[in-house]
Amino acid sequence: MELQKKLDEFRANFEMDIGRKTILDNEALRVKSAGVEACALKAGQRAPDFELSDMAGNKVALAQLRAEGPLALIFYRGLW
Repeated sequence: MELQKKLDEFRANFEMDIGRKTILDNEALRVKSAGVEACALKAGQRAPDFELSDMAGNKVALAQLRAEGPLALIFYRGLW
C-alpha cells in the first residue's frame, strides 16, 4: 500500500473519531446544562427497582439481579 493511501485512510479515521468525540462532548454539555446531574444517582447509591428487556427480549428485573449478589449498573449512550 502506498504512503498516500495510508495517510488518507488515517486522516479519514481520525476525522471520524474527532466527529464522534465532538458529538459526545456536545451531548455531555447539553445534559449538564439541563441540570440532570443534580437528580442523578451518585456512586454507591441504591437504584430504584426497574425492569428492562435484555438483548433477547427477556424481562430482567433489577431486584432479581440484586438478590444474586452485588452488581454494577453501567449506562452507555451509543452513537445513534
